[in-house]
Amino acid sequence: MDELAILGPTFLLKAKHQAKDFDRPITLEMWLYPDGVSILEYSTKCRPQETFQVAAQFRAYLAGRGITLGASQETKTKTALESFSARLALEEVGG
Repeated sequence: MDELAILGPTFLLKAKHQAKDFDRPITLEMWLYPDGVSILEYSTKCRPQETFQVAAQFRAYLAGRGITLGASQETKTKTALESFSARLALEEVGG
């Protein structure tokens, strides 16, 4: 237990939105990490059997508003661990 380190916190902005021209609620999350990296996530929910249809509709909805999905896909957990691990390593060497 002595080797464990506290990582965090991560600053998160979250908003829920119901668009007039999309029939599902949309959640937006902006994750801001101490090293300056940020992740913006758009999401919606559906039943498992609707996944591919809703994903295509949501992608078309976003594209119709000029939102491109060309950025590399990173998980929030991986990004957080990399960010905080780098910060912790700097602190350990006195940086």
